[in-house]
Amino acid sequence: MLDRARQKLRQVVALALILSLSAVPLNAGILITVADGITVTGADGVTYTGPTGITATGVDGFLAFGVNGITATGVDGITATGVDGVIFAGTNGITATGVDGITATGVDGITATGLNGLTIIDSSGRSYEADAVSIIRPTGITATGVDGITATGVDGVTATGVDGLRILRADGITATGVDGLQISGADGITATGVDGVTFSIAPDGITITGIDGITATGVDDLLLTGIDGITATGVDGLVGSGIDLVGAGLRSVDPELADQLNRLTDDSNINAIVVYHRLPAESDLDDLRRLGVLGGTRYRVLPAIVLTATRRQLMAISRLPNVRSIYGNRTLQMLMDASRRVTGVDRERADADLINRNGGMPVSGRGVTVAVLDTGIDGLHPDLAGRVIRNVKLVDLQSASVGFTYPINLEGLPNTDLLSGHGTFVAGVIAGSGARSNGKYSGVAPGAQLVGLSAGDLNLFFVLSGFDYLLEHGAELGVQVVSCSFSANTLYDPNDPVNIATKMLTEQGINVVFSAGNGGPGQGTLNPYAMSPWVIGVGATDACGRLASFSARGPFGSASIRPTLVAPGVNIASLRSTTAPLTGLLGLTTGQDLQRFTLAELPFYTTASGTSFSAPQVAGTIALMLEANPNLTPAQVRDILQRTATLLPPYYQHEVGAGMLNAHAAVLEAAFPERRMGTFRAALDHRQVSFVNDPVQQFSGVVEPGRSFTTNLTIPETAWRASVQIAWGPMMSLNDLGLTLYDPAGAQRAAANTLNLPGLTGKRERAVINQPAFGPWQVRVAHTLGIVGTPQPFRGTLEVTRVDYPAMSDISNLGPAAREDIYQSLRAYVMWPFGGRFRPDFSVSRYDLALALLLGARVPQYRPGQPRFTDVCDRARMLVVESVQAAPGGPLFTDAAPGTMFRPDAPATRLTAAIALVRAAGLGPEAEARAGAILPFTDTLTLPASQRGYIAVALSRDLLTASGLTFRPNSPLTRLELAHAMATIIRLAAQ
Repeated sequence: MLDRARQKLRQVVALALILSLSAVPLNAGILITVADGITVTGADGVTYTGPTGITATGVDGFLAFGVNGITATGVDGITATGVDGVIFAGTNGITATGVDGITATGVDGITATGLNGLTIIDSSGRSYEADAVSIIRPTGITATGVDGITATGVDGVTATGVDGLRILRADGITATGVDGLQISGADGITATGVDGVTFSIAPDGITITGIDGITATGVDDLLLTGIDGITATGVDGLVGSGIDLVGAGLRSVDPELADQLNRLTDDSNINAIVVYHRLPAESDLDDLRRLGVLGGTRYRVLPAIVLTATRRQLMAISRLPNVRSIYGNRTLQMLMDASRRVTGVDRERADADLINRNGGMPVSGRGVTVAVLDTGIDGLHPDLAGRVIRNVKLVDLQSASVGFTYPINLEGLPNTDLLSGHGTFVAGVIAGSGARSNGKYSGVAPGAQLVGLSAGDLNLFFVLSGFDYLLEHGAELGVQVVSCSFSANTLYDPNDPVNIATKMLTEQGINVVFSAGNGGPGQGTLNPYAMSPWVIGVGATDACGRLASFSARGPFGSASIRPTLVAPGVNIASLRSTTAPLTGLLGLTTGQDLQRFTLAELPFYTTASGTSFSAPQVAGTIALMLEANPNLTPAQVRDILQRTATLLPPYYQHEVGAGMLNAHAAVLEAAFPERRMGTFRAALDHRQVSFVNDPVQQFSGVVEPGRSFTTNLTIPETAWRASVQIAWGPMMSLNDLGLTLYDPAGAQRAAANTLNLPGLTGKRERAVINQPAFGPWQVRVAHTLGIVGTPQPFRGTLEVTRVDYPAMSDISNLGPAAREDIYQSLRAYVMWPFGGRFRPDFSVSRYDLALALLLGARVPQYRPGQPRFTDVCDRARMLVVESVQAAPGGPLFTDAAPGTMFRPDAPATRLTAAIALVRAAGLGPEAEARAGAILPFTDTLTLPASQRGYIAVALSRDLLTASGLTFRPNSPLTRLELAHAMATIIRLAAQ
């Protein structure tokens, strides 16, 4: 009977589908051509032709586009048009290839790779053979006959000889095959294969003279004189005299809007945002009126108009020469799902140098205004009393006006967060005073002022009204930071009105901070609004620095699509709105709030998780930085945040960006620019490891209601990471699919069945397996709605990343576990080989150990005003030694006190290593509790009782090993022992 009932229900559903499909108007397809607009074609679906500016990586292009009937031709990988910002290897580094001779003066560090052997000749004429050289405080270096040199932290590099390359004061430049290139005062430029060109870079733009044939892409404020033949792509504000400009007209159309246009009839009404290349003039409004569009919402600064038009009218609008892009409205998602200690905020508040420089007061964000574009702010909360200088409700008519009118904004409201409480929580993370908790739950910058911009349900039109309000009133309000905790299920497009608005805000000097998104843990889940190179995208960790499972990631190995950095976003404590209880409801239902707060605190505070609440920690930190140095530009702020961030192995840049927010170091460098940090980052890659992404494997199928589809995928033996994704469409599909992965032995290894919201990338499930077993894996795709769904086609991909290690002739006799320890240290960029050998038996110096702990044990960076150790005065070593000796839990080397010698070149003994490793791993209290432990070694009694606990913990936690009857405390630590210890610390940090 049950089978008959199911069959009957299927028949009814099928009949309903037939009737619904017959009611849908037939369409012939939509063709979108750059600069030519939108047209109807004879083909089905939506087709993009030419580089649209939309970011479509290999997988996104296949999944997000393909399952929704959208085809993109001529878009390979990522097309970023009109995007300012340069991506280069490392934070500060120069790579010069094919150079016959280089003279480097005033260099902090040089790494020469690809050498079969280096000969060093001293002043007396004696020669030495070496695999590697460390050069400290050089006064001048000449290298000739070298095929490849990487120079990092360089103040001035001169390459003379045949190629004639001269670069001065460059922070990040890649020059390949360059003849006669001169660059001065550059912050980051890539020049490839240019002959006879002189670039003069100045703060107010670029001047190029006397050149025939130039292609300029994504350049702002470019002055060109005496030039014939110009192709300008995505250029903002180009002024030319006697020059025919190419590149006006349509640049992009929202894929979701395109899909909607394809499904509707010509007379269907559609709400849309028309973005112009410049602020619309009266002539542009006349163009709209001639097409029959008689009204809409225009903005005072943002070059866009929100309107309601038919499909036929939008197609005609797309062909207007001043129209840059067209986007549909969408509802955006709020990204919510002992942080001050891990980010260094407490250390910043207590730093004596900062307090003295600030007139005896801690740096707290005084004089800095932060805007919160969110659901609003409850200005009646006691912790925000007197802090909200303006509270605005964005209530414009959403394109329904008669005539072209400006947004309607209600100012001066005490409370604009009446439903959600999300914005109030965010405001508390930034600048809450902690009044109701005696300062215990104060924000990062309790001295900062706030501007609340309530976008209500966070639809795109309201958000744009908020951005336009900031563009118009930001200067008068003193806004220098804006925090944005919302996302969209779509792809990155520089022509998206949100990205245009954030670019304009950045150009006005306002720092834009975005949540990275809650789409993790799969690859390619990053919030598209956090991808722009001018904004700061923030992922989330827990209070121990473990990456949150929900924190969004970029594609593995991507040079640009990744969070800028991360900050704690799990179980964050902040303000409970007095009128909107939605945010924090989970904290009440799970009992988290009852465990954390007293009964007196409970009405005013709550807990929540999500990248929504990691982003405002960075926004608050920027307020601290700007109080310390009001002259910092957004680019400088972003650079400092990345360089000072704490490295977080075993995670990679596509997951955590530069690492964990280090508010203490960021504010220190903002206040004292001479205390520059992070210069070591550019020298991390010694070619000790390479990651290779195999070609994407694709699969597809159809899942019947209430059933599942299975297929097998083969993972190669050398795979280090495997990512499986499925996607389905169209965007309006109500079906929901789940993904499960089984290893070759049949054991379930991963499952994904998240809530799938509407949107171009909303119908998707992802799973990632680290170090997957070799062989056939089963992929099971289930229809989770049971028999009420419809047959659902889907597409899937398998992305495999392999790791290639350099050949090392002296590790083949080691066991598999020892080799894996070495490989882990290489993968984490903590150690590297010397030439073709790892040298596992070589001893480790105290500086080597300190450097490994800085790179692999999550030691926050710190640089004092003056050296605290008499034998560590050069800048490179000083940063490493001072950081480990100023660790939050106390100095890692307990035998070196400030004012004495650190002895950086002396061997690190096993006892010294045991103490430093245990303290770096956060196990110091456990070791202190075991002081005087009895150990099974004959040399135990030679050690002070206070040190025996460290040895006991080092052995029990597998940081060090011992064989035989002695521990050998005074024996030098070997490189193999260091590799094992660092692999253990990295593993413990992620557990």
